[in-house]
Amino acid sequence: MKTPTASVLRIVRIVALLAAALGPLKAMALDFRPDASRVVSDPAYLPTQGQFFGSTLYTYSRATSDQDNYVGLPLSSNQTTVRTATQLFEYGAADDLTFRLNGFYQSIGSTNNYASGATTFTRSEGMSDPTLGLTWRAIDQARHPLSLDLLGSYTPDLIYARSATSAVEGTVARGGATAALGAALSRKTKAFTLYGEVLATNLGSRATQNPTNNVITDYSASWQYSLLLNTQTRFAAYGSLNLGLTETLSDRVAASFINTADKLVEFTNAPARDTKLNAALNFQAVPNRLVASLIYTHDFYGPGSNNYPVQYKSDTTTPDKKSSSLGVELRYVL
Repeated sequence: MKTPTASVLRIVRIVALLAAALGPLKAMALDFRPDASRVVSDPAYLPTQGQFFGSTLYTYSRATSDQDNYVGLPLSSNQTTVRTATQLFEYGAADDLTFRLNGFYQSIGSTNNYASGATTFTRSEGMSDPTLGLTWRAIDQARHPLSLDLLGSYTPDLIYARSATSAVEGTVARGGATAALGAALSRKTKAFTLYGEVLATNLGSRATQNPTNNVITDYSASWQYSLLLNTQTRFAAYGSLNLGLTETLSDRVAASFINTADKLVEFTNAPARDTKLNAALNFQAVPNRLVASLIYTHDFYGPGSNNYPVQYKSDTTTPDKKSSSLGVELRYVL
């Protein structure tokens, strides 16, 4: 199991990689004079009053993980592929106030190879619940050294959550509502943007049905916290490079279900820590109107587990998981 010190060292190494990647760009003739204009490709971009902004993103990702039993012996090795189409719309109600609507369609396929020699394949597909959000630019760099954005969003529980089995396809809905609050600071120059964001998300209680035996697992509400740092370097009239890092921590979740013998089974789910490294190449097909991006993301996960206080032999751990994704995105202003 990775210690907190190991996690910190991992983050330091990633930050060092980002610094090394940005190093050669410093030698270029870049203009670092402050600039409050809004660039469509920029991490700190907000539409101005009356503008409609849209983003269409397709990603393909592959994750691999191992699962161990209560004494640390291998249970299974797993590979999951995910295809996601995400649509975002934003409207500038004012220069400093933006309303947002987004959602995604996702297809997930998982292959599980067990230590016994058995192999199973499960599939989930469908729409996510939509997310409604707003951004208020409380401080604008046009009049101050930095921009400060206050963020809020809400995702209702509209779509029933069903887990996938080898015989029945699952859904991708979470099975519960979520609400998030956050803040972002940004500093933009003509050639470079530094954007930082903190976000706290309340993951409301949720329920998921197993279609094989109709057992419903209930999960308690919990909190998730993320810290994001993103940069954009505009090194040509039509090109730019984004480099970013996101760290996500999630609280433990109490869960329970009534099994087929009508007995209550309780357990605790400890989600894995997620460190995400992303890079994107952007091309302005139509200056400040249409931007095409090629995006690469890699996730480094810490250990996760399910712990049963009474039936401890059912405990499982996921000591090693990693994921990579490639995406293409169109950003446009109407």
